[in-house]
Amino acid sequence: MKNRALAVIALVAILVSGGVAYAQQESPWLHIRVTEAGSDGAKVNVNLPLSLVNVFADIADKELANGLSGHGKFDIDFDDHDIDIEDIRRAWGELRNAGDADFVEVQEEDEYVKISRSGNQIIIQFDEDGDKKGRVEVPVSVVDALLDGDGQKLNLRAAIDELVASTSGQIVLVEDGDTTVRIWIE
Repeated sequence: MKNRALAVIALVAILVSGGVAYAQQESPWLHIRVTEAGSDGAKVNVNLPLSLVNVFADIADKELANGLSGHGKFDIDFDDHDIDIEDIRRAWGELRNAGDADFVEVQEEDEYVKISRSGNQIIIQFDEDGDKKGRVEVPVSVVDALLDGDGQKLNLRAAIDELVASTSGQIVLVEDGDTTVRIWIE
């Protein structure tokens, strides 16, 4: 009886661990870590299947019906501005075709910002006072998907889908004095 119970437990453990491994391979996970220094510093750990982001996009689509115009396409009103999404699309087309390059680099007394492309990544780096440092990496294909559409609409749904399909590794790292924020997908 004891051996049969152990065999059943072992079988269940194998099936569960195999199912978990399969689920993890099928659906990447979004990880967010926020750490504040000191014994009283907050520590936040969030681990979610990235497929859940689509659920949140659906919820946002329903809740923000005035700002989202169906199917995850975000409608931006630039009536009071001199630039529109079509201009951004054209500019992105030129930047995209430029290949690897440093697009913007600003260096002032105690501030530094750099926007560049390396391979299939757009990289934004900043450093303020040597105390606040950060790096954001976005796949080129995610920007392509976001800008896929017509008129004044950004295709948020396509960008999320592409992020799920193409990203693995660190997306955001911000070190702000005693606080570190890290977001990655694996």
